Amino acid sequence: MQSSRFSELFEGYLTNKLTPKEMLELETLMADEKNDAGLRQLIGLELSSLATAAQQLDGLDGDLPELEKKVLQTIRKPKARARVILYNKWIRIAAVAVLLVGLVLSVRYLANEDGRAAKQARIMPGGNKATIRLGDGTVVDLSESQSEIVLGQHIAYGDGSPVRGLALGNVDGQELAIDVPKGGTYKVALPDGTRVWLNADSRLRYNLSLADEARNLKLEGEAYFEVAHRYITKGKEKMRQPFVVHTADQIIKVLGTSFNVTAYKGEPDRTTLIEGRVELSLPDGSNRQYLKPNQQALVSGGAISIADVESAAYVSWKDGTFNFSDESLELILNEAARWYDIEVDFEEPRLKKLKFEGIIPRYERLESLLKILEKTGAVRFELQGKLLHVRKK
Repeated sequence: MQSSRFSELFEGYLTNKLTPKEMLELETLMADEKNDAGLRQLIGLELSSLATAAQQLDGLDGDLPELEKKVLQTIRKPKARARVILYNKWIRIAAVAVLLVGLVLSVRYLANEDGRAAKQARIMPGGNKATIRLGDGTVVDLSESQSEIVLGQHIAYGDGSPVRGLALGNVDGQELAIDVPKGGTYKVALPDGTRVWLNADSRLRYNLSLADEARNLKLEGEAYFEVAHRYITKGKEKMRQPFVVHTADQIIKVLGTSFNVTAYKGEPDRTTLIEGRVELSLPDGSNRQYLKPNQQALVSGGAISIADVESAAYVSWKDGTFNFSDESLELILNEAARWYDIEVDFEEPRLKKLKFEGIIPRYERLESLLKILEKTGAVRFELQGKLLHVRKK
């Protein structure tokens, strides 16, 4: 291998200056195991020049030979922990190149920041956070060491332990409110057996009376529902008790099903059906539509449109994963902003429309997501405190 040429290509990739032809040349060199010695030399030189910065980063202990070994092992046996396949509509970065320089890019990025800025950039993911408000105005912060609250004759956590600050007593007929802030998530078990997963920046209002003709909830934000069948007696007839979700822009009626509702202010409402059958309408009852599994209803401007989708992608958040399928950068960063409790500013409106797809763990730090997006070559980010600036590359 011509070491000077490889070094030139290697540096060109790190600074995003390679032509498509040069990128192909670099990929060919890196894929050849006979070039391992040259790779070690380049990686070692890069890490040595940044050793001081590297030792300050979480997960880097400054053992350069060990780091070189890990990078080369990653090239030969790529790990699928994040299963990232992000790319924009026009540019695909070769996977082997991304794996090789990923560590170096991370060190380089953070080494260029001063100590204070680097600490600010380490924004952690969300966790179990929520409050519950009773009809009498009592508000209690729910435990972050718990993940589920059970609403029934009494209110308790999923493991049966009591909620501190709530007096024991029958809460049937009270209107309860569960509020999940930005950077939070929580599960709710309703008295009828229905389970609800609430995403960040979401609010659920529910009346606990099971004697009503219908089970009515109000939702703002995002929630995944697994609705339990329940029967009531009306006169001499036994009938299923409808389950109804109200948002600002739609009404969703179900009898027993699993579905996801996204209803954030400033974004179109999206209802995605996993199994069963649901009926949708506008708040005034007009434009009635029905969904089948793996269909999604989009409500915008007083109209409802239905499309076939891969429903699993829209409920993966409850299992700790970001799953984007040809989503705009605006929607991706809106979701990230709610989860990491940050604000987002776009340098140019056109950047909002860039398309990406990929699967990324939600419990990684924010900078991990940003680095992956930056590697597409489409955008770059600057984080100042909790304000994320999105700029063209």
